[in-house]
Amino acid sequence: MPVDLLKKTLLLLLVSVTLSACSEGSGSSQPVDAPPYEYAMPAEKADGWMVGHIVDNGFEEAAIKQLINNIQNGTYQGIDSLSIVRNGNLLLHEDFRTELNIYDNWVGNNDLNRHVLHSTSKSFVSALVGIAKDQGYIQDLNRPFYSYFDYAVYDNWDDRKNLMTLENVLTMQLGLEWDEWTQPFGDRNNSLTALTENNNDFVKALLDLPLVVDPGTDYAYNTVASIALGAVVEIATGQPMEDFAEQYLFQPLQIERAEWLMTPTGIPNTGSGLFMQTRDLAKFGVMYMNDGVWNGLQIVSSEWVAESLAMSVPLNWDYTTGYGYQWWLGEFVINNQSIPFYSTRGYGGQFIVLVPDYDLVVAFTAQNYENGLYDSPFKIVERAIIPAIVF
Repeated sequence: MPVDLLKKTLLLLLVSVTLSACSEGSGSSQPVDAPPYEYAMPAEKADGWMVGHIVDNGFEEAAIKQLINNIQNGTYQGIDSLSIVRNGNLLLHEDFRTELNIYDNWVGNNDLNRHVLHSTSKSFVSALVGIAKDQGYIQDLNRPFYSYFDYAVYDNWDDRKNLMTLENVLTMQLGLEWDEWTQPFGDRNNSLTALTENNNDFVKALLDLPLVVDPGTDYAYNTVASIALGAVVEIATGQPMEDFAEQYLFQPLQIERAEWLMTPTGIPNTGSGLFMQTRDLAKFGVMYMNDGVWNGLQIVSSEWVAESLAMSVPLNWDYTTGYGYQWWLGEFVINNQSIPFYSTRGYGGQFIVLVPDYDLVVAFTAQNYENGLYDSPFKIVERAIIPAIVF
């Protein structure tokens, strides 16, 4: 792939954001005049899923039908796909997308049902770190992070960088000068934009940044840190990261069409560049719900799952109580009752939501970019899916 593709995409993003700001349209991929939805069980495919009927698994069918109608008529805007899993059974899978978008150019994707996951990719690289640890390639999360790399010299060296651990990176507590949230992506004052526009070796550029606080003290969300985690998997295992992922994660999950955007130096963009079909995305959620097991196979250890979903960093935002190893913790409030959940989160609404109290996994892809509807998947689960459970 061309080295400057990511930089070109930044320019396209600025254009698309400007156009969306000027448009009064919903940005939804669904026609507003869609016929009333009729539920049918998901198709049985040779992909590892046991399928089931929503009614047999405790849902009120009319409520689920209304949910899909509301997605199709634009009441819930911009949803591209939805999978609902309960009791380990795939109960609903619907694809709504009708057009490709600029992100599909990243990997030459022409499949409407395969979608960029953006930052949900981070949770996948966390699993790969766990698998590498389970296999003995990574011995200790307290190993100094810089010790994995053999660059001859670093800019802005500070001896405290030797104290940064692999666990600090997993929990986004690197201590480096970084802010990819205050300014929009595409703005040159956005740290992610600045780094990717001005460097080919993203990992080296990250490691060269000034240290502003002690590692392990402050949370700062960092997409390039997640790319660096992918580099660690490659260095530790001695295998191309994408090959390791294919052999030990995607094949065991019976995922056939996963694909990574590659960075200019030829490593996968494990911060935001994974593409996958939603029916497969939900398998990853089920694996975490089941303590690392998919269809009887232990893919990642139960210990890693527990550590990943434990609160490493307390946070207090809407739908957010904390952060683990590239996973988010949160709470729904329904009838004054707090219901804990775990999630992956990707720009535009690429989410997996795990609700252990209901043995519920919900996977979404969406196109809610820069329209204020990023958290629509949470609202759908809280207001439409959980309330539809009757037993």
